[in-house]
Amino acid sequence: MDLNIINSIGPALTGIKALTDLVSTIKDSKIRVELNSKIADLQGSLLNARQQLLTMQEQYEAVLKENRELKQLSLPREKPTLKFGCYKFEGEEGLFCPACYDSKGKKFRAARMNSRFYQCTVCKAQLA
Repeated sequence: MDLNIINSIGPALTGIKALTDLVSTIKDSKIRVELNSKIADLQGSLLNARQQLLTMQEQYEAVLKENRELKQLSLPREKPTLKFGCYKFEGEEGLFCPACYDSKGKKFRAARMNSRFYQCTVCKAQLA
């Protein structure tokens, strides 16, 4: 998101302050009150716009983060072999949960429960 838009509001508010000071030199009180009212409205609108821009910036950054995470998930992954219902990766010790690797791209170890079953240490899936 272009921060120049958000950063330009500061000088605009400074300009409004200078305008307020200038209005205070006007002798006609009716005109002075009317101008101060318009200046206050303008200042409120600028502050509201700034807040909306900051909120949009936060949402934009959240979408960027989610996009990076989704791109990471879509990268080609290692091709494991299947052993005892678990994944075995070349060059790594132990067996891993296929459900966690397939759905999240994460390698979580499977623990041996007995002579017939392994269990994922994270999702608790029983593997045979």
